[in-house]
Amino acid sequence: MKALAYSSMAPTAQSPFFQFPPCRRPGHVVSYCHLNRLASLPQGMTRIFGGYFFMPKVKYTKPYQSIEQQIALLESRGLVIDVDADVAKRFLANVNYYRFTGYALPFLASREQFRAGSKFSYIRDVYRFDRRLRDFMSDALEAVELSFRALFARQFTKAHGALGYLDPLSFPPANIQHHKTVTEKFKEEFNRSDEVCAKHFRNTYDDPPLWAIVEVVSFGALVRLYRISSKADQNNISSLYGFRGDILASYLQHLVVVRNLCAHHSRMYDRRFSYKFPMPLAWRSIHGVDTAMLFSQFALIYRMLAPTDSSVFDRDVWRSNLCKFLKKIPKNPICDHSQRAGIPSSPLKSPLW
Repeated sequence: MKALAYSSMAPTAQSPFFQFPPCRRPGHVVSYCHLNRLASLPQGMTRIFGGYFFMPKVKYTKPYQSIEQQIALLESRGLVIDVDADVAKRFLANVNYYRFTGYALPFLASREQFRAGSKFSYIRDVYRFDRRLRDFMSDALEAVELSFRALFARQFTKAHGALGYLDPLSFPPANIQHHKTVTEKFKEEFNRSDEVCAKHFRNTYDDPPLWAIVEVVSFGALVRLYRISSKADQNNISSLYGFRGDILASYLQHLVVVRNLCAHHSRMYDRRFSYKFPMPLAWRSIHGVDTAMLFSQFALIYRMLAPTDSSVFDRDVWRSNLCKFLKKIPKNPICDHSQRAGIPSSPLKSPLW
């Protein structure tokens, strides 16, 4: 791919094409990957192959369509409605048409044309399968999150005391500003909480101990505190997982995203997870591993369950049940769902575990 260079001039309506923010000297060669890591773009700007250009917004003009019209539109695009008309109507009445079309993507030959032989029931079956996939993922992620909350509180307070998380000196000097931002977020979330423990500490003490904080703040906020902790503090916790501190930080950040996708009922099937987590050492000798695919997410979650005692959550039972379910993935002559999700023919025998 041809390298692109920054311009020192900020984009304007008069100079809209391929202008770059003046965060580097003019002429500095930049990779697409680097630009992908830049902050979000100003309103009206779009990133394309490392550059920026203005895309004028257009007014949305598509009219309302009844469920009957939506079904007719699907049929006009080549989808076979192989279920009773009333069944199709009830399904779309409860599953937003826009959500339904997300599950239809693997069955499309083009933007507005289904592949020959595509059927309504095929898409419905994938939707139902995805709902159960999300249940498996959410179940395990809950155990990962609760275990990390407990481990972090115990290890950090052992080293720095109950209120050590509020002391900037407990963190590397380079992270002092980040520490201020994170602790302000903690206070905001703690003061907003109506949990019994939060009310008790607000009414009784000046500041709550970390072991109370971890029960109230969001998983994402807690992971941010871990990420700005010292290497020694990170490693004290990551050793329980069998990873380096910075690697665990990356895995946790990734799982925050996956957790939020589950919480918002987002589609898991046929999703390429945008953040590719660092590949575990044991995976690097395995051919064809893609950490952006669904099956890799389950394998990572299994590894992140290592510190969780089986009396709380038995990861081996979870894995066994998951693999049995994955073998029931819907089959049809239009597309290979297992391949699209990176699911091997014998999931339990995968070396990723």
